[in-house]
Amino acid sequence: MYIIGVTGGIACGKSTVSNELSKYGAKIINADKMAHWQLSPGGEIYNAYIEHFGSDILNEEGLIDRRKIAGIVFNDEEQLAWINEIAHPIILKHVRQRLVDYQIAGVSLVILDVPLLYEAGWDRECDEVWVVHLKHGRQVNRLMERNKLTLEEAEGRIKAQISGKERRKRADVVIDNNGFKSSTQKQIKRLIRRKFPHLIRNYSKFKQKQIQEQIERLLGIE
Repeated sequence: MYIIGVTGGIACGKSTVSNELSKYGAKIINADKMAHWQLSPGGEIYNAYIEHFGSDILNEEGLIDRRKIAGIVFNDEEQLAWINEIAHPIILKHVRQRLVDYQIAGVSLVILDVPLLYEAGWDRECDEVWVVHLKHGRQVNRLMERNKLTLEEAEGRIKAQISGKERRKRADVVIDNNGFKSSTQKQIKRLIRRKFPHLIRNYSKFKQKQIQEQIERLLGIE
């Protein structure tokens, strides 16, 4: 089983790259989704946060208000360090279990989608790392639009991560996500063809299924 770590700055398009790779049959482990599950009531991270921050971080439904957490940690390096020390080992434990499950199932390619891959030291779990690159100005604009943030808030979240230059320096592969989506897709297809040519057949099957589904929708077939 081969493991590719996909990372990049916040709002740089990691999910776009991971989703494209899934079309070739790769299995995706999304660290953000795992964190979200653990932030749900009863989750290990949920319980740790309540004990540390108190109930003020909950919304009216009793759920963790992630904006409140973000407002705390991105203005306090000590709190951010505490978050990382608590959350990363919990998520990594579940990631490793999923990797074991995929290994047993005979999966050939796994994508580890982790925003803080280098910061958490999870690059050691990977055979290689792909970094998704987006120019700073575009990154800021996408983050402001996506998360409804002010310029100051967006810049603060970006600065809380390592620089894009440092990521690219450490990467095995850099995916340029500054162009059209089709350009990103072509980069990925070239890499798959060179590194994992046997997976090209999976993509052909995916496209055939997609076309068939479109035809059925047009014909009104349920």
